[in-house]
Amino acid sequence: MKDRIITVSVSGSGGSGAVTIGLILLKSIANAGFYGYMSRSSGPQIRGGESSVIVSFSDHPVERNADCIDLYFALDWRGFERFSDEIPLNSDSCVIFDSSHDTLPDMVAKTGAKIIEVDLKEQVKQIKGSLPNSFAMGILAAQIGLSLESIFKALQQTLHQKDEAFMEDTFRAIEAGYTLLRESPSLLSNWQPSSQPRWNISGNEACGLGALRGGIQLVAAYPITPASDIVEYLAPRLEKVGGTVLIAEDELAAMNMVIGGSFGGKASMTATSGPGISLMTEAMGLAVASETPALVVNVMRGGPSTGIPTKSEQTDLNQALFGMHGEAPHVVVAPLSIADTVSVTQWAVGLAEAMQILVILLSDQRLGQSRAIIDAVPAKVYGLQRKVLAEGSAEPYERYAVTEDSISPMAIPGNRQGLYTADGLEHTATGKPSSMASDHLQQLRKRESKVAQFDYKNEWAEILTSGKRSRAIVLTWGSTFGSVKEAVMELHREGIAVDLLAIRLLMPLRVDAIKKLCEDKQVIVVEQSYSGQFYHYCLGRGAIGASSLSLAEAGPLMLKKSDIKHFIKEALI
Repeated sequence: MKDRIITVSVSGSGGSGAVTIGLILLKSIANAGFYGYMSRSSGPQIRGGESSVIVSFSDHPVERNADCIDLYFALDWRGFERFSDEIPLNSDSCVIFDSSHDTLPDMVAKTGAKIIEVDLKEQVKQIKGSLPNSFAMGILAAQIGLSLESIFKALQQTLHQKDEAFMEDTFRAIEAGYTLLRESPSLLSNWQPSSQPRWNISGNEACGLGALRGGIQLVAAYPITPASDIVEYLAPRLEKVGGTVLIAEDELAAMNMVIGGSFGGKASMTATSGPGISLMTEAMGLAVASETPALVVNVMRGGPSTGIPTKSEQTDLNQALFGMHGEAPHVVVAPLSIADTVSVTQWAVGLAEAMQILVILLSDQRLGQSRAIIDAVPAKVYGLQRKVLAEGSAEPYERYAVTEDSISPMAIPGNRQGLYTADGLEHTATGKPSSMASDHLQQLRKRESKVAQFDYKNEWAEILTSGKRSRAIVLTWGSTFGSVKEAVMELHREGIAVDLLAIRLLMPLRVDAIKKLCEDKQVIVVEQSYSGQFYHYCLGRGAIGASSLSLAEAGPLMLKKSDIKHFIKEALI
C-alpha cells in the first residue's frame, strides 16, 4: 500500500499457470481503470522449471515493482528456493498457498508474513474441468478488490481461443475462488479509476512498435532469449506495411542480411542479446566502414557465456561501446522505460538512417519482457532521413566525399550515376581501396566527425530537478531509471533537493553537458553491474570527477528504491 502501489506475486512450477494468472491480472487491472507493471521470472530451463510474476498497480503510472510484496500466492513450492530472493516478503506481506501440495517452507515462515492456507485440490473436485490456478485467480481478485466483471473480461481477452466448455468451467472456478476467503477488505478503497483507454504492452513490443514508426522495412534475426519477442511482434505487422522478416541461420548471417538490406535502400535492423552481439561484431564493423545504416537491438541478459539467459543485467555496456576492432565510431542509445522504448527505438532508426551509421540500442530482460499498462505514446516527428544520391546527377560521384556535416549521399543500387566500389577495406573518397595513411586518416576523421557534431537535441537525456539548489545529482541509465526516479522523487517530498540525470545517448557521451549539470554537486552513479561499467566510462571520459560515488550491484535482483534512497542520504551526510 506504500506510495499507493499494490504489489501481487504468483509463483509455481512449470505448467502451473503462474504467468497466465499474471497476464489476466494485468488485463483486469487495465479493465478496472488502473495502471500496472508486470515483471516475470523463470529458470534457465528450455521448458518446465519454476516461474513467477510480480504485478504492481496503482491509480497513477507505475514504472517499476515495489520493494516488497503485499500479496503472494504460491501455487506450489517446487523450485521456490531458486527464486525466493526475487520475491521480497516481510511482516506486512500476506502469503496464500495451496496446502494440498506441501507444507510452508521455513524461509517463508521466518519472514513474519500473514499466512493463509487453501486446499485447491479439494476445490478442483467440486467443479469438473477446472484448474487450481482458476481458483487462485478468483481468490486474488477478491483480496485485491477487483470486480468479477473485470476478471471475466480479461479472461476472455487472454484465452479467447479456448472452447466454450473450458471457459465456462474456468468462470465457475474463478467465481468459487472469489467467495472462498472473505476476511480481507478491498485494497482499492478510495482509489480513483479512469476509463481512459491505455496500452497493455511489453518493452520488446514497444521496441517493435518504435521500429515500425521509424520506418524499418527489413528485420533479420536469429532467435535468442530475451530478444525473440521483438521479432515475433514484428513478423505479422511488418508484412502489412510492405516489409520483410527473415530468420537467419545464425547471428553472423543476420547481421550481414541487415547490411545487405540497408545497402539496397531499406531501413534494416536486427534484435539479439550479448552472445549474438559477439558473433555480429565483425559485420558491425563492416557497417561502420561502409557507412551503411544499421540498427542492432541488444536485449541484455546476465553473462558471461550463456550466463543467466532469463535474467537481467546492464553488463553489455562495455561490449556495446568498445566491442569492435579498430576505430569504429558508432552510436549507442538506451531507453529508460517501456513507454520510452517506443520513442527511443523510432529515434534510433532515424539516427542510423540520417548519419549512415551503426546504432546499438541497449535494452535488457527486465525492460524487454516486463509488461505495463501505460498511456498511449504519441508518435514523434524527428525529421531524420537518409541522404540519397539523386537519379540523373551529372556530378562525378564520390561515395565517401568529405562534406561539411561529414555525411555524403548514398547511392542506391540501380542508380547508374552512383557506381562505386563497396567493400570493407579502407578507401579513398571515391570508394577505391587504399592503404595510404592520408586516406585512412581522412576517412577516420569523416566517420568520427559525423558522430561527434550531429545535433542530438534534447533527446540525449532525461533531467529531473526539485526546483531548489541541490547538493547532489544522480546519474543512471536504462532500466534502473524507474527505481532511481522514485527514490529521488521521494527525497523531494522530504525536502531533500537532489537532481537526476538519466542518459539515453551513451555514445557519443555528452561530456560537456554532463559536466555542467554536475558542477559543484556530489555525483552518484547508479547502475545494475557488478564492476560499475557506466561509472568507469563516465569517469574515464572526464564527464564526472574522482569524488563521484558508485552504487553498482549485479543482477538479477533489481536495485531497490529504498537502497538507492539510503545510499543518497548517506552521501549527503
